[in-house]
Parts: sequence; structure tokens; C-alpha cells
Amino acid sequence: MISGTHTTRRVRVSAVVLQALRHRDSCRAVCGYLGTVLKDFFWLQFAVKWRLKKVPVVNVDHPLDDEVPFAPDKIGVYLDFVAYWIRPLGYIGRRFGDAAQRRYAIEFLGLIDRCYREAAHVYRFRMSTTRRPRYHRGRFLVIQLLDPHYLCVPSLHVMIVVLAYTFYRRAFTELGVTGAEAADLDRELFEGAVQITETVLYIKQHSVNCIPAALYAMSRITADQVTASEVDVFIDRLFVDAPLLAEGTGDRIRAAIREAFGRLTAEGRADADWPPAVQRFLLTHQEADA
Repeated sequence: MISGTHTTRRVRVSAVVLQALRHRDSCRAVCGYLGTVLKDFFWLQFAVKWRLKKVPVVNVDHPLDDEVPFAPDKIGVYLDFVAYWIRPLGYIGRRFGDAAQRRYAIEFLGLIDRCYREAAHVYRFRMSTTRRPRYHRGRFLVIQLLDPHYLCVPSLHVMIVVLAYTFYRRAFTELGVTGAEAADLDRELFEGAVQITETVLYIKQHSVNCIPAALYAMSRITADQVTASEVDVFIDRLFVDAPLLAEGTGDRIRAAIREAFGRLTAEGRADADWPPAVQRFLLTHQEADA
């Protein structure tokens, strides 16, 4: 990930977590978030895998997925996504003190908790999966043991990194960060979100179809930050520096993501919330599989 003179990369994640656990309010936020992850991510899909719950599972593969090669060496970037959103909190703590770090930690954890809970409304309606290679080595073995791979649309990986870079852009502005410092941090976090989003296809944890659904979700959850123009800028950056792709593949992926995002936005305009449009999106794939 790109880092300038001012970077979050030197922050120790463990120190940020310990700081949060030392205070009652931030500890409560951490525990609430972890409880939601256990209930609405792990238990939800394992309950279906073990046939304790019945939820239809829809295949959401896109034809363009086959044009993205499996790149297991990118697993480190994919797994960085939790540390990616924790490190900026440590940077805030160093620059502005523990109280500021705790305030933004509580706010961010509340938003990320909301993302998991609202995505679960979709997952309980229809779960979704993609083809992923049988590659049981190293950290892939851990992923495939812990993730039954039923919660693809919308991609929480993409939702969270988009939430993070837009959230911290606002936070740094509120804290009065300007000039080269603001530019370095914004560049690092934006490019980090792009790279992590790309890896969900490279390591075959998601489909092209999973990305626009996540972008649409964030455009409704944080509409003041993830605007249509912000989504355009983000999509424009995906798979631009992509030597593993054949010429023209990146263009086609961006076009497919933009078209699906536009369709979800148009069809969901009359909905009170974002899940119904994504649920209808999944039904079209279920009908196509029938």
C-alpha cells in the first residue's frame, strides 16, 4: 500500500486494541461489534452449513471472474483489512490524544457494527456464494475453515474498507489535519481500500457482482460521505495498475461494476433502505440459476 511521509503503517494494532479495552465506553463498543460479528457473520453461515437454519444459497459468479487470475500471493493484502481500519485510530491517538482516539473508535465501531447487522438482513433472505479454488495451503486453509463462503453479496470486505477511507478522511478534516499530512493519509487509505477490494477477486473470495452491491450499501449507510461522485472516483481506480490482467479486462470490470451500481441505485431509489434492492439483485441470479 502506498505510504507518504505521514503514514499509519507504523502504528501497532495491538496497542490500539488494548487502549480501547482499558476504557468502559470503548470496551463496550468493541464487545458489541465482536458480538455482532460472531452472530451475524460466523454463526449465521455455519448454522446454514450445519443445516440448523434454512436459507437458500445463490451462486453469484460473473463471467468476468474467469478473467481475473487466482493470485495466492495477495492473501496478505486481503487479510490486512482489519488492521487497515484500526491503524488510523492509533495515528489519531498519537497526534491528538487518547480521548480523540477513543471518541473516533466508538463512532467507527458503531458504524461497522451497523454494516454487519444490515448486511445480515440480506444474508438471512438469500445467502450467496462463488466458485473458489481448492487451495488448502497456509493462510488459505484458515480462511476456508472459518468462512463457509456463503456471505458474498454484499462484500463486507468492500463495505468496510470504503467506510474506513471515507470515515477517516472526515475525521482528519474535523481534527484540523491539512496540507501534506492530509494528502498523505488520504492517499494511503484510498489506495489501501482499492488494493484490498481488488484482492477479493484475486484470491477468489468474491465475484465482480459482490463489489457494486457493497458500494450501493455504503452509498445508503453513509450517504453524506459515499456519494455517487465518490463511488465513480473509487470505481475509476480499480484494476488500473493490474499487470496480471489481460489488456481491456480492467475496463470491462469497471464498466460492469458501474452498470450494476447504477442499476441498484435506480431500482432502490423508492426503497426506505438499501437491502431490498440487493435482495432483488440476488433473486435475478437465483432465477438465472433455476
